[in-house]
Amino acid sequence: RAWKVLSESPVETILFLAHTETDGSLGKPALEALGAARSLNAALPGSTLVAGFVGEIVQAAANQIVGCGAAKFFGVAGAEFAQSRYATDAAAAEALCKASGATIVIAPGTSRFARCLAGVAQRVGGRADTHVTGVSVQGDNVAVNRWYYRQRMEAVLQRSQRSWFIVVDPGSQPVWQGEAGTAAVESVAVALADSARR
Repeated sequence: RAWKVLSESPVETILFLAHTETDGSLGKPALEALGAARSLNAALPGSTLVAGFVGEIVQAAANQIVGCGAAKFFGVAGAEFAQSRYATDAAAAEALCKASGATIVIAPGTSRFARCLAGVAQRVGGRADTHVTGVSVQGDNVAVNRWYYRQRMEAVLQRSQRSWFIVVDPGSQPVWQGEAGTAAVESVAVALADSARR
C-alpha cells in the first residue's frame, strides 16, 4: 500500500515587537510595523498575532493598540528598560519571543532595535532581515522585500528558518490606526545581571 504524505504549511505566531517612547506610547515607526504585522496576519490563514513591548511603562502602548486584533499582549517593563542599551534590550526581546512562542517577529527598524535584534535572533536560533520594505504571502510562503547596496537593489526573500525577525524600515508602511482601550498585559520577568545594568 502506498502512502501519500501531505505537507502542511506551518501555523505561524506573529509577534509585533516594539519599544515604547519616553511617555510610554508607541511612535510612528512602531505603528508602521504593526500595520505590516496585521497585513501578514490577515494573509496567513490560521496565524495568530500577538504583541510584545519593552519600556519603562508598557500599559499605555498596549492600550493604544488594543483594537489591532492581537490575541495576547506581553510586556517587559521597569526602569532598567527605559533607555536604549544592548544588554537589557536583547534580554527583554529574547524573553518576549520565548514567552509568546513567536515564529515570525516584526519590529520597527529604529536605531534601538537595529542594534540588538540580530543578536536576539542568534540567541533563539533564528534569522534576521533588516531594511525590509514590504511583507507579503506568495503561495504558502512569507516573502519580504529588502533593500541592498545603499538602496540601489531590491530583493524578494523567503526563509524556512524560524524564528524569523523582520525589521521594517520606517517610512515604508502605512501607519496603523485604530481605537484605543484597555488591554490586559501579561508581564514577562527578565533576570538581569549587574553587568547588564551598566
